[in-house]
Amino acid sequence: MIFDNFKRFKKRIALISQDNKKITYGDIIKFKESLKNQFKKRSLTILISDNSSESIMIYVSLVILKIPILLLNQTIRSNDLKLLIKKFNVQKIFLTNKSDFKNISEFKKTFIATKFRLLVKKNLKNIKINKKIMILLPTSGTMSESKLIKLSYENYLSNTKSIIKYLNLNKSDRTITTLPISYSYGLSIINTHLMRGASIVTGDFSLVEKTFWSSNSLYKPTNINGVPFFYDILSKIGFKKILTKKSKFFTVAGGKISFNTLKKISENLNFKKISFYLMYGQTEASPRMTYHKLVKSDLKKNKIPAGQAIDGCKIYLYNKKKQNISKNNLEGEIIFKGPNIFGGYAENSEDLKFFAKKKYLFTGDLGIFDKKKKLYITGRKSRIAKVYGFRLNLDQLESKLKNKAACIVKNDKLYIFSHKKLNVSNYIDLPNNSFKMIVLNKFPKTDSGKISYNKLLLKI
Repeated sequence: MIFDNFKRFKKRIALISQDNKKITYGDIIKFKESLKNQFKKRSLTILISDNSSESIMIYVSLVILKIPILLLNQTIRSNDLKLLIKKFNVQKIFLTNKSDFKNISEFKKTFIATKFRLLVKKNLKNIKINKKIMILLPTSGTMSESKLIKLSYENYLSNTKSIIKYLNLNKSDRTITTLPISYSYGLSIINTHLMRGASIVTGDFSLVEKTFWSSNSLYKPTNINGVPFFYDILSKIGFKKILTKKSKFFTVAGGKISFNTLKKISENLNFKKISFYLMYGQTEASPRMTYHKLVKSDLKKNKIPAGQAIDGCKIYLYNKKKQNISKNNLEGEIIFKGPNIFGGYAENSEDLKFFAKKKYLFTGDLGIFDKKKKLYITGRKSRIAKVYGFRLNLDQLESKLKNKAACIVKNDKLYIFSHKKLNVSNYIDLPNNSFKMIVLNKFPKTDSGKISYNKLLLKI
């Protein structure tokens, strides 16, 4: 099971808090024991997380105690929390002592740690939850529409082992939190480092804050991980500033990194000493599915590969008839096969009784294989739209516009959002009244740094 090897690393430093407190693996084991009496029965527990050491200790303790977790970000709204409590019959909630959520009066305090407190339902019920379920993560969208993704101990164990293998992680490695742990990619980074006996510098850091740079300089992480938006900012600040003598590798996932950003970064990257990994995944796959180690020749192609399937997994491309595509450079839907595929969605507490064994994950993403069978992401099925009878791949259109624009279609009309007016007539063959340019100072973003197309729709 994941985290069953902590006793081997008892004296090693696992976490370094924002106030420079060092927490060993032995300390985490003791913390877990202090929680044990609060969880005599397996009951769904919400963890409203931040990136503090204590938040990670609670997460790890619940996993070891085999308590199913509904992991949420500290930014969740009170009404959304109330909705999830009702829909999934939540019995227990971990939240920070500073949290001031309304409408949860049916809970009482039972355990108080340094930063977090545990609330337990006054009329505690034994809700049946499938023993395979380790964690529940919300799908994107508002909580009223959101489903929960059911992920098992086996899902995370297999995915974590594969990542450790291709990154060649060892116990001397160290990272720093750059993503919320409630985000599947951020959680994956926590899992891989702690399972390997490595260490994590924790905190709600931002690249524009001095605390990140002072912690980076003091603790010299061997690896940095981020979404494309993180690297966009880093390329403007200056990539060299983040490098230390201990720098070993960087990873990017959670969307398509712009070619210009990657090129800027690579100019300051010593390929012989420091690796840069491009990865592709989905939360439903726990979450990483492919990886590619950047080489100089990639920068001559103007195409960024997602790479090859992680160890023990396979990638296929299907056409519209759900037939396997064997030829190179033919677009199809990306189909993933592996032990890290989720056990289905949950819309209410009844759905928690079941965990489906799925052989394939139909990703909804489109891609091609080159002659070396490297995968390239070309777009998303839901981002294929028709305007005046013309079929448009909105992701490809954004790529043609050199990722300086965000495109959506509503009521058979194309809307192109950009920081400045663009001449798009060279890229699309559409009547002038079929599209509209909208100039924005900045694009709205999701928590993971991706463009929020839902928020763009509100600007039409």
